[in-house]
Amino acid sequence: MPTALRSILSLLLVAPSAGFRCAPAAIRTGYPAAARQPLPPAMEFGKGFGSYYSGWIDFVKEYPQEDRDAYPALFELPKDCYEVKLDKPLGIAFEEGSDGGVVVQYLVEGGNAEQSGVISAGDALLATTACMGRDGTFERKVIPSRFLDFDTIMGAIGSNEPKFSKTRTNDVILQFARPGAPMENEGDPYDGGSRGVKDYLKSLEFPKDSPWLKR
Repeated sequence: MPTALRSILSLLLVAPSAGFRCAPAAIRTGYPAAARQPLPPAMEFGKGFGSYYSGWIDFVKEYPQEDRDAYPALFELPKDCYEVKLDKPLGIAFEEGSDGGVVVQYLVEGGNAEQSGVISAGDALLATTACMGRDGTFERKVIPSRFLDFDTIMGAIGSNEPKFSKTRTNDVILQFARPGAPMENEGDPYDGGSRGVKDYLKSLEFPKDSPWLKR
């Protein structure tokens, strides 16, 4: 697809969707799990821990305070990374990154992204919420997007619809990395160091039997 047309599509992102599903070959991850701790036990779709992502702060609060105090780096986004919630249409033109994923090409003047005051041209999309409905219920999870293809990312963003929102709002939660965000850990994040983008993305793993990995 021509770059210009891809940018136009990324500006719109309003087409209805039956929900987003990602094939195992496309993505293997979903929402942060406590590092070096067992994954949460399998739960019924649409219920329990991690079934609905409403923001990083709310997510972190699901973990015991003692864990957050012992390993603070694990409960922070990497340096020069940030999260923002935007109503759709986003008002962002994305273009494919040189090493995969998408980066912000420009912001629409007066659009929701520009009004947020935090997103800049050149920022790379790190992750986005995506939604999927099943058996009369739904889930909203974080999909790490740094190395996904353009169409998969647009599908994930587009799957965020009011019918999949507990507040019935037409918004999406996005995580971005500034151009200078470190890809590698700086020291040991379990012992006073900080986490890089690669380690953070690795921590977003879905269980192998997750319905999010099936078509």
